[in-house]
Amino acid sequence: MTTVLISGLGLIGSSLARVMKKSDVQPTILGDDPNDDTSQFLLGQGIIDERVKLLKAASRADIILLAGPVSVIIDQLAQLTDVDLKPDVLVTDVGSTKTQVMAASQALQQRHVAFMGGHPMAGSHQAGGRFGRADLFDHATYFIVDGSQTLAQAAQFKACLQPARLRWVNVTAKAHDGLVSEISHVPHVLAANLVNTADHQLKHDSVGLSAAAGGFKSTTRIAGADPTMWTAIMLSNSDAISEQLTTYMTQLKQIQDAIDVHDTDKIYQFFAHAKSVRERLDQGGEKQ
Repeated sequence: MTTVLISGLGLIGSSLARVMKKSDVQPTILGDDPNDDTSQFLLGQGIIDERVKLLKAASRADIILLAGPVSVIIDQLAQLTDVDLKPDVLVTDVGSTKTQVMAASQALQQRHVAFMGGHPMAGSHQAGGRFGRADLFDHATYFIVDGSQTLAQAAQFKACLQPARLRWVNVTAKAHDGLVSEISHVPHVLAANLVNTADHQLKHDSVGLSAAAGGFKSTTRIAGADPTMWTAIMLSNSDAISEQLTTYMTQLKQIQDAIDVHDTDKIYQFFAHAKSVRERLDQGGEKQ
């Protein structure tokens, strides 16, 4: 029987546990989370089999999955270096950035403990284990940053998540962080900025944000995500995010200039190109 220890039972960790419970592997799942309500709910639902503490239960696990914020993952990797683990254990994570995580894993790997960086590209504006879903990752891309895992260890982990029919993609840590900054991290900054700016501009308006319709709500939905998690992401991928925000500001200035001078063609091309790209996303089965 495969034993999986998941530390961090929020949206991602609890959803992965739900997927694993549907797999042919049928692993025993040990869950570590500081939230009593979440832990008891997942126990009661049979999503985890036992509530544990990471460092006390790590020696029992065949797979250790770190699913907290990146800053917590980094601390846990350091703590695990002092724990007696199974000789063939696989330690992996689901952190949204990989460069710092892979660097932090080196001490563990030097002890000949297998580590594999990971990041499933799925999520929700809702947070917490109660909102986890077994279908959250269906057909999603799951990035793998190779560490010291064996083919057998990687295959075992993938078998646990087989029900999600994931698209496994191997990337370097640097390539991963640049890509997710562009398609995930910066969009969260922009969505939050839209909400904050609108709130500031309309705070003395009697109607204000109550008039917001589908377009505004849809565009800014992700601004409702967990601020603790996104603060950690901003700090762990700051170089890539800052660089791309500079690019966004340059492009916004270009469309602002076109609007100022009533450059009809440039304005039209701005929206036409965006429409074309967005339609390609839909045709490719965009993950919501």
